[in-house]
Amino acid sequence: MRIVLIDDDRMVLETITLGWPEPADQFDAFDSFEALKPFLFSPDFHATDCVILDLQLPDISGSQILAEIRKISDVPIIMLSGWGDTNFRADLINRGIDDYVLKPVSAKELHARASRLARRAAPHPAAEASHTVMIGGVEYRSQEQVLRHADEKIELTHAEARLLDALASANGKPVSRNDLYYQAFSRPYRDGEKVLETYISRLRYKIEELDKGSAQALQTARGIGYRLVTKPT
Repeated sequence: MRIVLIDDDRMVLETITLGWPEPADQFDAFDSFEALKPFLFSPDFHATDCVILDLQLPDISGSQILAEIRKISDVPIIMLSGWGDTNFRADLINRGIDDYVLKPVSAKELHARASRLARRAAPHPAAEASHTVMIGGVEYRSQEQVLRHADEKIELTHAEARLLDALASANGKPVSRNDLYYQAFSRPYRDGEKVLETYISRLRYKIEELDKGSAQALQTARGIGYRLVTKPT
């Protein structure tokens, strides 16, 4: 993998890079947005498999860098922070992060999370042909990661698309909360957290924005997780 690591704490940088369990992986490390900018806006950035981004940086916040990255790329992003309540984390998810890790960090855990996110983001030979399903009156195009209705379209984040892929592949059957966490966020569900609910709410909003009533196809399976009623095209 090629990892972009953005953190101004040298100890954190060394903990991650020196403790990384896969020596073949490549790091591009930066300690500020100013240092990152030439690389971010170069062709080399598009070869990145995962971004590990600290929330607090000396020049601008990690959430501002997140916004800049999302303008040009859907690369998986893991946010690092020493704090943050559930509402704050939900807000970052709404802005497009794929995972959130509290400091102190473990290089081994970050490697596992980054690897899973990178695998899910990579194109798979079996998925080369465009996979399209109908969610009510809204068309979901998996390969493009977009929702379409008439002449309108809404782009999805990587995690939103992975959620819909997992639900669509179940052919209307309920998918457990834990399975959805693994599919979309590369980790198990933790008691009490509401990350999945935030994503489901976002997806329903986007579907409903395109076609009123279509979000009813994204259903809660009480005590289990969620199901998606779709029609192949």
